[in-house]
Amino acid sequence: MPFRRITIANEKQPNFVTLEQLNEDGTTSLYAVFFEAERDRSRKRRIVLRIQSAYVLDNGLTRRQEKAGKVGFATLLRATYLGKRIRG
Repeated sequence: MPFRRITIANEKQPNFVTLEQLNEDGTTSLYAVFFEAERDRSRKRRIVLRIQSAYVLDNGLTRRQEKAGKVGFATLLRATYLGKRIRG
C-alpha cells in the first residue's frame, strides 16, 4: 500500500480506491479496490482498513474517477489517526 496510488472516491465519507492493472496472460485491466480507513475504537494506535468492494472496471474509469483527488498512503494514515478529513 505505501507505493500504491490512492484516489479519493468520495470525500464526504472516508471512501478511497486503489487501482491495479494486472492479468496473468499479459493483458491489462483495471481492478478497483474501494476501502475506508478509521481509527480502531478498542485499541490505541491502530487503524482499520475495511474493504467495501472490489471488482474489475470493464468500461475503464468514470469521469468522476479520472478527476478525483489523490492522496499518499502515509498522508491517509496520518490524517485518519489524527481525525482529520481528507479533501480531494
